Order: sequence, then structure tokens, then C-alpha cells
Amino acid sequence: MAAATQPWRDVAKAKLESINESIPLAWRLPFIPRSEEQRDVTGGYIQQYLSKEEIEITETDARTIVEYTSAGRWATETVTRAFCHRASLAHQLTFFDAAIEDAKSLDAYYLKNQKPIGPLHGLPVSLKDQFHVKGVETSMGYVGWIGTFQGKKGTGKEKVFESELVKELRDLGAVLYCKTSVPHSLMTGETVNNIIEYTWNPKNRNLSCGGSSGGEGALIGLRGSPVGFGTDIGGSIRIPAAFNGLYGLRPSAGRLPYYGMANSMDGQNSVLSVVGPLAPS
Repeated sequence: MAAATQPWRDVAKAKLESINESIPLAWRLPFIPRSEEQRDVTGGYIQQYLSKEEIEITETDARTIVEYTSAGRWATETVTRAFCHRASLAHQLTFFDAAIEDAKSLDAYYLKNQKPIGPLHGLPVSLKDQFHVKGVETSMGYVGWIGTFQGKKGTGKEKVFESELVKELRDLGAVLYCKTSVPHSLMTGETVNNIIEYTWNPKNRNLSCGGSSGGEGALIGLRGSPVGFGTDIGGSIRIPAAFNGLYGLRPSAGRLPYYGMANSMDGQNSVLSVVGPLAPS
């Protein structure tokens, strides 16, 4: 007799609860207002939950962050904790403990060698949930991908395999601390799936954040990340950038490494998906 299959809604609910539980108690909001009560959660609203130091760090552009961490002015751990806190307020898929350990390693390297490990030393970078990161599950919005590697069990790649760009970002000194929501299938201009549900625009929570890199758009629009990477075929970086007042770039195919990325349309080679950045400035 075949083993009973757990209802998909229960699987999705358990996944969402595990995401919520990954946020430290001290960073959890005591009350989340409805959009009718608080339409705009950017600026002063989110700042009330942050220290002055956290506000200064998280509202500094990526170039200046690297300048300060590479000169020892800001500790990478301090920067990483600030962005982890702000990202948790934005309610994203987080892996803070591993990120903070990476940040500590970068600080130790700087103290020992008095130089940065690479040109992105200490820069927190967020990633669309299409990148494979060691120790972190990639569901890409599919309930059927939970507990698997791209929908397949027993591959030996679960939470071990990493996308090529992830490896390169680590080598350059970046701190990878958060993955953001996507619509299942990716091929849509808004962000909704059966795990995270709907991702709203932080500037106006009655509106969409765009898609398919919508989680990146919402997080960076809320200044929970100084720079992030999404993917784009027909607007999946550019739409969230436009909706959230950001800069986004769809590079030429192959300009940034795509090897090892999760996708919905393997074998579709007519119009290639590409990796590209989003940032506030």
C-alpha cells in the first residue's frame, strides 16, 4: 500500500511557519497593520524598529558600504546584522546564522591581513529564490519542491549544491544572507505563490511589487538590501525595478554566469533568461 501523501496546503503551511520561526524573537514585529491602516511601510515606519546605527548602515549605498568594510571602518558582522534585521522586518526567506558566521570570518581575515578579501568585502547581497545556496532550500515558489532538489528527492544535491554566481560572490567577499520570494513558474509580472502568498509593494501595500524578481524589488525598495540579483527574460528585473523605484539591469545573455540556476523552463533556448542586479542607486 502506497504511503499517504501529506496535503499540499499542510506542506506549504509548515514551510511558511519555518520561515517565520527563522526570525529572532527580538526582531519580530509586535503588530502588523493592515494596508488600510498603514499603506506605506518604507521610511519612517520601518525606521522606528531600527537603531540609529542600523538606519545609517542600511541606507548607505553598496559602493560606500564596501569602502567602509574594506577600510575597517565598519565591521562586516555589524553591517550584516543590520541588514538581517531590516530584511526580517520585510519578512523574507532568511538564513541569518550562516551569514553572520561568514561575516565574522571576513572580519577575522581583515584583522589578520589588514586588507579586504576581495572587491565586495563585507557587502550584504540578497538573491532571488532561483539561486542555489548551501544550507538553504530552493523552492522557487513550488510546494512540490519543498524538501527536494528542483522537485527530485535523493539527488545528493539538496542544500549542498551552489549556483556558479553564488560561489563567485563568496570569492569576491560578499555576504549572502537572504533569498526572496518569486511567483511559481516565474513567468508573471507580479509575485504570488502558495508558500509565501502575495508579496506587496512596500511603498503602497495595495499595489504589486512586480515580478518575477518581485521579492528582490520589495526588499530593496524597503532598503533591506543594498544590492541584489534577480533574473530576467521579458521584464522580471525591469518590472520590479520600475514598480519599486529602483535601478535594474538585464544584461546580454551569458554576461553573468547562469550555470546552476533553478528554472521552470529547462530547454527553452529561444529567449534566454539572464542574471542581473537591482539596487536603489
